[in-house]
Amino acid sequence: MSATERLSAWYASATEQVSPKTAAVYRRTYFRLVDRAAADRDVDPDFVATADLIELLQTDTTIKLGTKCTYKAAIIWALNQPDLGFSPEMRDHGLKLARAFDPRESAEQEILRNTRPSARSIPEKDLGILLNGLLSARSSRQSWAAKTTSWLNAGVATGARPGEWEFAYWFDRDRRILRLPNSKLKKQAPFNWLHIPERLLNSADADLASMAEEDLENVSAVVAAAKRHSDALARNLAFFDQAEASTDESNAEAIETLRRLRAWELHNAGLAWRDIEVPVRWVGAVDAHLTNLQQYLSGAPDRTGEPTFERYYGGCRVALHKACRRAFPDGRLYSLYDTRSTAAANMQATIGPEAAAAVMGHYMKRKRTIKANYAGADRAYRGAGRFSPGLADAQNQRDQATDRAAPQGPAEGGTGDAPEAPTGGDGPLFGE
Repeated sequence: MSATERLSAWYASATEQVSPKTAAVYRRTYFRLVDRAAADRDVDPDFVATADLIELLQTDTTIKLGTKCTYKAAIIWALNQPDLGFSPEMRDHGLKLARAFDPRESAEQEILRNTRPSARSIPEKDLGILLNGLLSARSSRQSWAAKTTSWLNAGVATGARPGEWEFAYWFDRDRRILRLPNSKLKKQAPFNWLHIPERLLNSADADLASMAEEDLENVSAVVAAAKRHSDALARNLAFFDQAEASTDESNAEAIETLRRLRAWELHNAGLAWRDIEVPVRWVGAVDAHLTNLQQYLSGAPDRTGEPTFERYYGGCRVALHKACRRAFPDGRLYSLYDTRSTAAANMQATIGPEAAAAVMGHYMKRKRTIKANYAGADRAYRGAGRFSPGLADAQNQRDQATDRAAPQGPAEGGTGDAPEAPTGGDGPLFGE
């Protein structure tokens, strides 16, 4: 983010409930639910009301609890979008119904779908069979089997989420430090955030002052909007000299809101990336995977269009699916995401669950733990230490460790999206 960004433009972005990527997912999810409700009632989608959507979620026995929670979030997001044409009355009534809906009190899932089970990993024996099957596959123009082989090895070695590889890069190749984006971050700041590091507040004050200098005519409007947006306690805080003519002590609550919004952005900027030290044995696998991916993305368009990460991911998924079909007559199927759970098992067996959670990007203090969502140490490979990376010794990591050790507000946590990778391979992050 530029230090000279206009204050009003920054505020509009900072107060968005979700990231643009999540908003696109919510939009698709909402209309998919509307179509489902319309088909269920044999009516036109234009005649589906929010009450119909809630009733569907209440009674449908084919939808998992987690999916119902996602649908609820998508409904609330959609009702707040001005371009979807809800009248104020419809919006208020719909929001009341959606917020009152508790997915845990709805009908339990009875009709099971063929979905990926939680905490699934790739056993060591099966990984060898898969790799042999991929290596023996017939060569294709894109060599998807070879690309998938590198991805499987790199995934087991690092525990990176599949989507994180799009922006992964060597931060320091000589020290074997791989920088990965943390793709699970909360977009919106919790206003009961109890611990705000002083370094973040100081940086927030400086950034707000710079942005205000570029947008003096809108300072009053932004402060007024922040005052409406905030439910934080009022405090008498200095803002910046240029704005004092248009603010007074009654705006202290709004000013505190702006400071917290900016501090939360800086907090997430530090958490957006994690640096891990890859074991020597697996540097070659990570090298091969990064090289394959970058060569593909920099290639020329073909008859199907531009090369994208999604297409690369899709090609490797198909290759892995075919390899599973050839290798396992009983129908066992593994996904690229299963490499993450496999790495979690190896790391827990060698460096413990807390350190493993940090390496894998679990920076928020939540009730959910690595043990509840990934394979445990009992499924680790023999000599698992060869597969287990550790947190790199970097200023970015030390700042994160300090923040994690401090008391946190109960609302901290949730998901979001990782930002785009910085252009400089070894350039410092904010605060390094």
